[in-house]
Amino acid sequence: MTRTVSKTNLAWLLTILAISCAGAGIGNWVRHTSILGGIILVLFLLSLPLGIELLRKRDPIEYYGLELSTLKRINIGLVLSIGVGIFVILSLVDGMVFHLWEVLKNAEGSGVGGTSLALAKSNLFYLAVVVIFSGTLLEELWFRGLIQYKLRGIKALRKINPHFAILVQSTLFGLAHFLPVYFATHWGLSLKIWFFVYPFLVGLLLGYLNEKYRSLWPGWIVHYTNNLLAVFLLRAIMR
Repeated sequence: MTRTVSKTNLAWLLTILAISCAGAGIGNWVRHTSILGGIILVLFLLSLPLGIELLRKRDPIEYYGLELSTLKRINIGLVLSIGVGIFVILSLVDGMVFHLWEVLKNAEGSGVGGTSLALAKSNLFYLAVVVIFSGTLLEELWFRGLIQYKLRGIKALRKINPHFAILVQSTLFGLAHFLPVYFATHWGLSLKIWFFVYPFLVGLLLGYLNEKYRSLWPGWIVHYTNNLLAVFLLRAIMR
């Protein structure tokens, strides 16, 4: 059943998007002086409206399909395979086409290079739980949860949904990864554009998984698997 969205909810959605852009921009600026401070600030600014939105729901676990019982109807093996497959494809493209690993090593003094080096030196618990677990959960709740669910529920867009909602959230997901790289690095334009293209394509896939299962579980598992493997590879390369 299509959910209706009031003018109040539309205004709230626009507020969420504005805070998201502001959080990413301010956090990127802070990272130039304090990597940890930038990460904490981004998480705080994004978590605040997200927390308010979750409190507005009578049962956010059910609303986002995060009940443990939902896992029974999800092919976990297939979902994990998708996560590993995305990691392999992205790693090959990053390394063989854009030579990203050499770029990161040569940019250790910059914001992005410094962040990569800091991640490489962090302990595994911090990486697996704090950065990857909380980071992927926050992104899934924001893009595939808040934004996609809100847009999918707009009655006036029912003829083009869910495709419109998936397209918008994946575009915003791509921009969230692209803008920090675009403004904070001196990399080539093709590499910067790649940092929009691959999150956009991944966002499309995660959005359709969300739509298929009406749950954030599949996308979260794929997202977490890819990020976990990517950070392990980064540790091995940057050390």
